[in-house]
Amino acid sequence: MHLDHELEYFNLVVWLNRKTLYAMLQALVEVGVGVSWRESPEKFHLTVNTTDGRTEWIMERLNGSYRLHLAGVPVQDTRVAMVLYRFVEQVKGHAVVKVCVDDDKVLMKYIRFGEAVRIVEIKGAEKKVIYEKSCNVTMDQVIAALKRKDSEERIPVLRMELDYELATLYDAMTHEDQSQMKRSTERLKQLRREMLLLEL
Repeated sequence: MHLDHELEYFNLVVWLNRKTLYAMLQALVEVGVGVSWRESPEKFHLTVNTTDGRTEWIMERLNGSYRLHLAGVPVQDTRVAMVLYRFVEQVKGHAVVKVCVDDDKVLMKYIRFGEAVRIVEIKGAEKKVIYEKSCNVTMDQVIAALKRKDSEERIPVLRMELDYELATLYDAMTHEDQSQMKRSTERLKQLRREMLLLEL
């Protein structure tokens, strides 16, 4: 991804182990970004000094990993944006990335499990889907999701997936795309089942 424009991350969620966390810190330092941190048993406080100011990222420590959750973070420093983007892909994280192309054109990139699943172009009042990945979920993936012990982290992500699938279903209904409507309905049933099991 080439970053000639300002990015804004919405609901960025990544889980890092200690090795990956230090790799991210090293990557930031290597591109010339100043970082400092302090750690407590519950949290990891990371201060990032960029060209657009100082930002503090607070990561929760859960089950031996670090959970970074950023909501609505404008990133004008392309070095930081590139490092964030690379680690979202590497650790199979989730994010909605807003790319400001010019004054009246915006791209919204929806990333799930490290992959772009949808790209929407917004120009004025017009909205156009320019890329959408079809979702094929196997029973093994559903079983693996059900066996996850980190339900506290999975539930917010699951809610985002439900919202995304509902939006996909709405678009399919608008365009009378019967096959996508069927796929989205099946996917929503799977997500609902997983949500009910996690919330028990």
